[in-house]
Amino acid sequence: MDRVIKGKRYVSLHEAREALEVRMKSGDKLSEVHERTWSYLSIFGGRRGEDARRVFDNLKKLGLSDETAVNLINVCPESEGEVRSILQMEKELAYDADVINNILSIMRRFCSS
Repeated sequence: MDRVIKGKRYVSLHEAREALEVRMKSGDKLSEVHERTWSYLSIFGGRRGEDARRVFDNLKKLGLSDETAVNLINVCPESEGEVRSILQMEKELAYDADVINNILSIMRRFCSS
């Protein structure tokens, strides 16, 4: 089957798992890399990709870059310190307690589901 790249974007572990599931269900033969990736994603990418995309959109509304939003989704931080360590990637973002609390609120709803 021919593959066409339509674009590039950051995806969470959850979205990657769903994409690989689609490929597996299509009957395509998986390489060793695909199989090892599936093994990892089946452990760490257990939430629905649709939910992860919704969280991504909410994080983007706070002014976060695509990369930082995806990292937050993948890590599921539970504390202010964890959020701050991930936000270190955002050099231009001036984040205050309100932004961090908003991120934690979004992440708690996603990570607890």
